Amino acid sequence: MAETPAPFPEAFEDSDVVRCYRHRAPYPAALHDRLFELAAAGGRLLDLGCGPGKLARALAGRFAAVDAVDPSAAMLAEARALDDGAHPNIRWIEARAEDAPLAGPYDLVVAGAAIHWMDHGRVMPMLARALCPGAPLALVDGDGPAEADWLQAYQDVIVRWVERGGRRWQDAAHTALVTAHLPWFDTDGTERFTAEVRQRVEDLIAAEHSRATWARSRMGAEAASFDADLRRALEPFAHRGEVVYRTRATLAWGRPRAERRD
Repeated sequence: MAETPAPFPEAFEDSDVVRCYRHRAPYPAALHDRLFELAAAGGRLLDLGCGPGKLARALAGRFAAVDAVDPSAAMLAEARALDDGAHPNIRWIEARAEDAPLAGPYDLVVAGAAIHWMDHGRVMPMLARALCPGAPLALVDGDGPAEADWLQAYQDVIVRWVERGGRRWQDAAHTALVTAHLPWFDTDGTERFTAEVRQRVEDLIAAEHSRATWARSRMGAEAASFDADLRRALEPFAHRGEVVYRTRATLAWGRPRAERRD
């Protein structure tokens, strides 16, 4: 049966969503080290669905060449601004993953949560051909709060607002979205990486608006009420306007398949 890939959210072209991305927590440095270890050599890296270049910029100093692909012109403009010419070996490519002009073979391909928005029936066989023999595809996720004294109160607000919009928290549609790539991916290993983050309350709230669900353009006047609810959950735990939490990034690496596993 043919797959119907999820439509790429228009929110990722939204200038406010793009600006809010810079408030997301960085991935742990140990994750960057592990990604480089997975590469057979520091030759060519592909960051697929790079967004504002969080992985591409962090890894560029360890590779001879980096192709960073994203369909959003706004995201790539932000990526170039944040990089400010520091890594001339990055080639920023505006294209959907399915249509990207790849210049492999690649020693490593990385993809964040953007993997969920791709047509796996087209992308995974393409990556299988573009990788060097034995080189892996690495999937990265998890840049939000995972451990904190205030986490339950914070998540209660998120769940309440999801339900307020007529949906259920992590419902069947969400599960289908985040697992759709699995029949196209043979996992070799998984690891988790944690790091402590200290962040202004207002910046953490802004980071939520980098997610398609909470784009201010989508929420309209309700965005202010959403922010107020999050603020009330966080302020009892804040010191001088900042909170502390730990992130838990997940890394899965393996081989993209040329054919779907049924």
